[in-house]
Amino acid sequence: MHGKDWDSPAEICAVIGRAVSELIRKEQPLGKKNVLAMLQQQSKLTSDEKLKAVYLQALRHILESFH
Repeated sequence: MHGKDWDSPAEICAVIGRAVSELIRKEQPLGKKNVLAMLQQQSKLTSDEKLKAVYLQALRHILESFH
């Protein structure tokens, strides 16, 4: 996704930051696959549909960076 398609780049950065912080707290490696897995896990834990959409956008953004 490109920036104009995002709800808010700041929201996407925030959920990625939360995922990274959680990985650091758990002393897990900070590779893309671990960040993706943590974003998926956190997305499943929220009932807020808007937040779920932000998690999905963050996942897509990271997946696009693999290319």
